[in-house]
Amino acid sequence: MAIITLTTDFGTRDGYVGAVKGVLARRAHDPVLVDIAHDIPAGDISHAAWVVATSANEFPFGTIHIVVVDPGVGGARRGVIVSTSGQWYVGPDNGVFAYVADRRASAWAIESPHLLQSASRTFHGRDVFAPVAASLSRGEDPASWGPATTLTGELPWGPRPEREGRVVHVDRFGNLVTDLPRSEATTAVTIGGRTLALVGTYEDVAPGELLAYIGSAKTVEIAVRDGRADRALDAPRGTIVRPAGVAGPYR
Repeated sequence: MAIITLTTDFGTRDGYVGAVKGVLARRAHDPVLVDIAHDIPAGDISHAAWVVATSANEFPFGTIHIVVVDPGVGGARRGVIVSTSGQWYVGPDNGVFAYVADRRASAWAIESPHLLQSASRTFHGRDVFAPVAASLSRGEDPASWGPATTLTGELPWGPRPEREGRVVHVDRFGNLVTDLPRSEATTAVTIGGRTLALVGTYEDVAPGELLAYIGSAKTVEIAVRDGRADRALDAPRGTIVRPAGVAGPYR
């Protein structure tokens, strides 16, 4: 019995998720299907990458994660299989695996001519990624789908420099989630010209005040108690956040 998760921007009103699950039910052996999220903003690769990175490792060893946020479907981008940290990932090589795939990851391109020639050009979630995930659940060799490869998909802000973070996600509460890890944060951080002391939780400040804290992903987050930091600060994704007292690079 395999656990297979799904993360997509398909929503739930059009039957796309149901079609993918139908293929998995038919081709995988007694799968346990888990929905991580289907309301990723349409085509938002960066949002999907963070959602997958902060949820996938909570699953048991050997779980297979299908990720389909794929604005380039049917185009030049490749489909890939990724194995890292005891988890499998299947989806497009467009950046959705940027946070989970480190130097220890193994990857294979999905190049099976029979599979690709029979697939819809616009629905690889159903016709490519679901069959591949089902085959992994049956213990088949990932190399049967194509050769070993190196991932090329990246996110707009690229790799994170040491002692510097970026706002990489805005959650539904308006909190600004950064990739600055707890290990590099000091007692305060600077963002958008403001310095915020790191506190424990929301009740450590008065209602309506900005705060910085270490979130559940063990990175710095910026919030407003009883409000939305995304409205209080002009700090879109990609905005730099630094430990207080750490200067940026010389220009």
